[in-house]
Amino acid sequence: MGDQASLEVAAFFDVDGTLTRTTVLHPLVWYQRARLSRLRFLAWFAGLCLQVPGYILLDRKDRAAFTRRFYHRYRGLDAADVRRYHEAALSETVLPRIYPDAAKQIDWHRSQGHQLILVSGGIDLTLRPLAEHLHAAQLLCVKLAERDGILTGELATPPMIQSEKARAMQNCPGIDLGRSYAYGDSISDAPMLEAVGNPRAVNPDSRLRRLAESRGWPILMWNRK
Repeated sequence: MGDQASLEVAAFFDVDGTLTRTTVLHPLVWYQRARLSRLRFLAWFAGLCLQVPGYILLDRKDRAAFTRRFYHRYRGLDAADVRRYHEAALSETVLPRIYPDAAKQIDWHRSQGHQLILVSGGIDLTLRPLAEHLHAAQLLCVKLAERDGILTGELATPPMIQSEKARAMQNCPGIDLGRSYAYGDSISDAPMLEAVGNPRAVNPDSRLRRLAESRGWPILMWNRK
């Protein structure tokens, strides 16, 4: 009983689409736009656009395969440079895209003494600045492999998706999941929502909405302004 009472309550937030109006594509696009000449960026971006339909289809079929294929695009980039860019550009890129209602919810959790933990299929290099800005206790996400400071395009950790999110949450020390909260927007977030006692479906896709309604989970509609 005493051990249970000493455990803390956490608020687990999915990032893309839940906390922020972003996708996993945004950080790479922002970085390439900053480092490449205009013509080179336009050529690179055109190539990306040609692959987007394939990415969408692959994501629907096998999110783990999509994750590995997309992050292969980071191959050859300097890890420290990617990190520095996202630290410097945070106020121009990510912060304006945080849902105001999400910020208010985080403030409420802080007032209750809850730990903020970000859970994302994004990568550490691009998410760490946001986690530090929000004073998150932990960041559960993907890490990319490096060789001599250069990204190899391979994953150093499993894709942070679906049941992997729930496993990572369950491995967080000192957290009472039964009293904790989780926020997600996609059916792929269902395992992380099911892992806690207080799940919240945020701007849910149709499948997550149906699941939330069947389970009696609160559905939150967060506006852009």
